[in-house]
Amino acid sequence: MNVSKKFDDILTSPWILWGISVSVAVFMWFYVLDKGEIVVNEKRQFLCMLEYRNLAPELGIRNAVKEITVEIEAPENVMNQLEYDAILCEVDLKRLSSGKYRENVKATAPQNVRVASITPSRVDVELIRLAGRMIPVEVALPQDIPAGRYLEAVEIVPKELNVKGTDRDLAKIGSVNIAPTFQELEKGRELLLPVKIAQSEPFEYEVTLEPPQVKMNATLVTGQPKKKVAVNVRLSGKPFMDFTVRSVTTDPAEVMLQGPKEKLDAISAIDTETIDITDISEDQTLIVPLRPFKDKEVSTVDVKSAKLSIQLEPITAQKQLSGIGIAIMGTDSKNGNEGKWTVNPPVADVTVEALPSRMEAFDLEGAGLKVFVDLSNIFLRKTTLPVRAVFTSDDFKITKIDPSTVTVSSSGE
Repeated sequence: MNVSKKFDDILTSPWILWGISVSVAVFMWFYVLDKGEIVVNEKRQFLCMLEYRNLAPELGIRNAVKEITVEIEAPENVMNQLEYDAILCEVDLKRLSSGKYRENVKATAPQNVRVASITPSRVDVELIRLAGRMIPVEVALPQDIPAGRYLEAVEIVPKELNVKGTDRDLAKIGSVNIAPTFQELEKGRELLLPVKIAQSEPFEYEVTLEPPQVKMNATLVTGQPKKKVAVNVRLSGKPFMDFTVRSVTTDPAEVMLQGPKEKLDAISAIDTETIDITDISEDQTLIVPLRPFKDKEVSTVDVKSAKLSIQLEPITAQKQLSGIGIAIMGTDSKNGNEGKWTVNPPVADVTVEALPSRMEAFDLEGAGLKVFVDLSNIFLRKTTLPVRAVFTSDDFKITKIDPSTVTVSSSGE
């Protein structure tokens, strides 16, 4: 008992308890240092750009919230190495149509970073239905281009932009254009230029361009401005009545003009001299002079004529022959169909087709038209047979017989 009491006295001695406490503290200190787990958390607030995900391509967002406030918490060493864009803030618009909504904001943080709060945690979203138009890109030339210099071989990529907005806003667009400076053009390099919208009134909603920039290549040269225009063929008269003009082509199809820019802008084509094609009945290939412009300041470049090809194709006319008697063929005793036969109805209307010149001189007797039913190998006293028609002349073609079938019957006589 005395030994036990002495042992209890030792364990409850203040010095023993102090020693144990110090030992545990020292052990924990070295353990934490060894593991590297001294954790000191920090909090930080910052503005996060808000992204709208899964927006349907035909929809747009009106007055979208751009930024929200995010508070994060992380260890000091993690916070010090955190990049500004490491926190992603987004609103999911999946399966939403046009209308007004209040949607949750989601913030995604890297490992060892906790999102403490999002302000606001929900945002109001108004989705509007958009229309799209492809609009060609125009070049607004600078006013300080010296006289005698002009742009040649202008290339814009892409040539057209997809402009999206409401129907009312798209109706306000006059043009989309790029505006290079004279200094940029003079360098002769490829330019990446922003596209601007010329509009008649302020837009009610956001209007977007895709892409918002285009590439431009052009050469600033000295001399008279040049422009390519189409060759316009001038024809008079008509081919022979049996033909029509199938196609007219020229070589070259376009020619280069030169002259003052303001005058070239008003010209879209150059005419050939007038060619008379009255009563031609076969394809034609001609060299045709180009008609000079009345304004002597505008002229063609190294081209004075064009090769003209005219191709014809035949046409047909139709005529209906009414009340043509239907003959009976193939009646003889060998086939057992001798006797008196009747056809009901006894006449037919026949539509024939031929070249207009042949149709104009059509003569029924001379054409050798025969309309008939064939009783060969027919052993019935009454039957329905197809009506047939033939011409002795190959100039005519039968396109329709009405009626196409008739009833044939025999008295057996």
